[in-house]
Amino acid sequence: MWVAVGQAILSPVNHFPFTIRPARNLLSYPRTVMPRRPDSGHIDLADVFRRVQHEMLAQLSVGRLFEHASTAGAATEHHWLQLFDRYLPKRYRAAPAFVIDSTGHRSRQIDIAIFDNLYTPPLFPHSAGLHLPAESVYAVFEVKPTFSRQWLRDAAEKAASVRSLRRTSVSVIGRDAVKPPAILAGLLATTSVWTPDTFAANLRRCNQLDIGCCLEHGSFEGKTISSPDQSLIFFLLRLLDRLRAMGTAPAIDWSQYGKWGLPTDFEE
Repeated sequence: MWVAVGQAILSPVNHFPFTIRPARNLLSYPRTVMPRRPDSGHIDLADVFRRVQHEMLAQLSVGRLFEHASTAGAATEHHWLQLFDRYLPKRYRAAPAFVIDSTGHRSRQIDIAIFDNLYTPPLFPHSAGLHLPAESVYAVFEVKPTFSRQWLRDAAEKAASVRSLRRTSVSVIGRDAVKPPAILAGLLATTSVWTPDTFAANLRRCNQLDIGCCLEHGSFEGKTISSPDQSLIFFLLRLLDRLRAMGTAPAIDWSQYGKWGLPTDFEE
């Protein structure tokens, strides 16, 4: 048995007292200070977006493993919505939607609509589908697995179903009624049916859209096409610039929507 006497301990063999020393006195190691890299004060934005692009491509490649087309499509759409939520200013919102106008007409279902998130409420935020007044919409995108003539044509037709809707505008304090700018139309995809060498030529030949992104082969705005390694940064910066140039969504003439039979005047 070990017997403690004050700060000493008696050995069970010879009862010779010895004192326990603190561990810090028994073991002493020199401290090693790791050198720090100096702060350069610079950031390579192109490299940052390249890494984000590679990360997104890796995530989307998992979606290709799903055999059910609608499941894979929903997963792809979800990643693009996350991207917009991360990089668009909060004055905008991106979501799947139908677009409607004051005459009661409705567009085809849009995979991703970018719309005003400050001044224009969705008219019918129902589980059956978000319904947006046409005045609030800035851009519409189709999300497809690939760029092809068929999907470019389909995206243009869906955009036309939105652009054909009537958009109202009224004056408000400090701002006159304005003619709403044209709604942007685009296509988003992971890859294309063309090779990297023939992508640009085929895109210029059959494209009727304003802007789009093919992560593996390049992005475009009008006739300008980016290199594959700059697809994401080119697309996001050009989209932000186009949205800025469009200004604020026009003030809606709600009385026109009231022609559906909704009350617009109230008596006390």
